[in-house]
Amino acid sequence: MTVVAGTFGTTSFVHADSANSDKDQTISAWASQVSPAAKELLIQSIAINSTAFEGQEDGKPVFVGSKTETALLELAKDHLGLVSLSETRVNGQVIHMFPFDSAKKCMGAVVELSKGQYRLVVKGASEILLRLASEFAHFETLQAESLSEEHRQLLTDTINAYANRSLRTIGLVYRDFSQWPPANAALTEGGSVEFASLLHDLTFFGLVGIQDPVRPGVPEAVRKAQKAGVTVRMVTGDNMQTARAIATECLIYTEGGLVMEGPDFRRLSTEQLDEMLPRLQVLARSSPEDKRILVTRLKALGEIVAVTGDGTNDAPALKAANVGFSMVSGTEVAKEASSIILMDDNFSSIITALMWGRAVNDAVQKFLQVSCTQYTFPISPANKSSSKLPSTSPQLFSHLSPRCTMTK
Repeated sequence: MTVVAGTFGTTSFVHADSANSDKDQTISAWASQVSPAAKELLIQSIAINSTAFEGQEDGKPVFVGSKTETALLELAKDHLGLVSLSETRVNGQVIHMFPFDSAKKCMGAVVELSKGQYRLVVKGASEILLRLASEFAHFETLQAESLSEEHRQLLTDTINAYANRSLRTIGLVYRDFSQWPPANAALTEGGSVEFASLLHDLTFFGLVGIQDPVRPGVPEAVRKAQKAGVTVRMVTGDNMQTARAIATECLIYTEGGLVMEGPDFRRLSTEQLDEMLPRLQVLARSSPEDKRILVTRLKALGEIVAVTGDGTNDAPALKAANVGFSMVSGTEVAKEASSIILMDDNFSSIITALMWGRAVNDAVQKFLQVSCTQYTFPISPANKSSSKLPSTSPQLFSHLSPRCTMTK
């Protein structure tokens, strides 16, 4: 995944390969004009507020973690002067980390500023964070100003424009406090600050669009799966526009199909679910529980369900499915919950597994049919017209040779 577009205040940038005119500012040109204060806030939002870490692959330094976080870290490394992720975190005076909240679709970190103040930086789903913001920051000076409805609509249009280009949009917001914990913050039973109680009156800083190109061969693999009688559905945390655009590119979404968001999905009754599921093709802004409910309901309707996933949050659905496929680059929790690990992280490999599974199943059936025709089994008069052997007959397998065995 790669950051290919961004909007911060009145400035914006696009990847050099995506520039359509001379007016489009490239990432390098944009980064050269970033003020020290804005660069500090960007590093705090991208490097400190992250669970990714530094590693090595084929002897070369790489970032290891979620694809979204590694894409942002690559942006910071290539254009914002990030040299060492570990040193940045050590020197960042981190006070508290808030893990990713699947309900709010965001994560946060608290750093102590040099002036004795504290700053909460949050990154996550752009349209959700925009709704929680009451101010926006001028990119050059970080001076906050009230967020008008006109400006909010302008940012919403930018988010939709990125999403319609199949870009994952990530919003960056922050909020400064004069003390920590804040005076009016709610506390958990353990005495720590409750993350949700801080998610209001935020200052919107900017948003980026991250591109995750569809792997070559995936649309063809989806077409083969559909031709083989397999219904392919997309369940994602992306917003509806991004999910629909990617699903269309992958041939998952077709005309007449249903695209739904997780909050709407959770409000459906069992009867409504059963009526809607045959048409459901894309479930956007979903939670881990949404994915698990989808799997269990399909199984209750008699479907054989296979699930793919690479994150810890995918584990419940992977475990509930008839067959769970995890990625070799995924978390250990996902791998433990799955039945099969895809060593190349490619959807096409699932189609290969399906092909071989059906081939083996057909071959075993043919073997048993040919082997059993060598013997005469007692058939009751009621079963003379049936082409199936009476599985309840005690003599059914009594004449098979010792080398012909069956296991249950």
